[in-house]
Amino acid sequence: MSDIGMAMADRFGLQLVTSGNDSKVDIVFLHGLRGDVVTTWSKDFMFWPGQLLPVDIPDARIYSFGYDSSITHTEVGNVTETKVNRVAGDLLTNLAEERSKTQTDDRPIIIVAHSLGGLVAARLFVHGERRRKDSNANSTTKYIRGIIFLGTPFRNSIVPGLPGSISNILQLVGVDTQEQTLGLLGVDFERLNELTSAFSSVLKERQGSKDPNDKIDAFFFYEALPTKIGSESIQIVEKESAQLPGCGDGIPVKADHGNICKFKSAKDDDYLIIISVMRKILMPPNAESSEGYASKRVWVNNFGKAVNVGDEFTIYSQHVTL
Repeated sequence: MSDIGMAMADRFGLQLVTSGNDSKVDIVFLHGLRGDVVTTWSKDFMFWPGQLLPVDIPDARIYSFGYDSSITHTEVGNVTETKVNRVAGDLLTNLAEERSKTQTDDRPIIIVAHSLGGLVAARLFVHGERRRKDSNANSTTKYIRGIIFLGTPFRNSIVPGLPGSISNILQLVGVDTQEQTLGLLGVDFERLNELTSAFSSVLKERQGSKDPNDKIDAFFFYEALPTKIGSESIQIVEKESAQLPGCGDGIPVKADHGNICKFKSAKDDDYLIIISVMRKILMPPNAESSEGYASKRVWVNNFGKAVNVGDEFTIYSQHVTL
């Protein structure tokens, strides 16, 4: 583990990874069920948010948000506050307080979320966008310029009661898939549909705004490789579950569900795409074409070589076996 990762002894709350060099953007990492502020983002002792990202985006202040992602309650009863809602509220409060304390309230925000952490990010965004314009919640979410989803299941199954992406995730981390567990998490059929619909609606509203200050991008990365569970290999989050049509680009990653968020080298193809996406998010609104993403000439500098992000996605998709 990196020195930075080892130093983050506190696994809960908003943990500062690096304050950045004359930082101009906040990047927040959000793990999923039974994840961790460090290990979720680490591979072969490489904690990439602390070791790779500060080199490529040196003006970023980077945080990793941790929360108790175990399922410890057995009596659900009438769930009034699900885990997804509670964690989203905690993160929004922590982020607003930190930005206020450091007088950086107007700094752009990028959220990078893995698995069910993406549902927390979606709930956070919906909550803030639907609050009063002068509220702390809205004053924070209005500066979110991009959300990067890594294997987030926006749908479980089109037929209630049948196994799906979320059930696969629970099975992967050793949690029962009973309806009461889904209800406690806030990812049962009804609540998940409600969240997906609400998030899609507020996201499209922001994306359709003529105000350049409302600029926001969403990228939906999905796993192209199956995950081994026992003697089986299954696709944990299917491509169709990991994307929201009309809300942003879907991008394949040549990894399974657990490794979609881990990179061990700055030359990793998937890492380069993540960096390109972040740079695209941070482009000034007036630098973009109104002709649609596929036709935009979004140039980034990857290790001294100019690369068009749109072309990069096209080329990359060709060598991923789906």
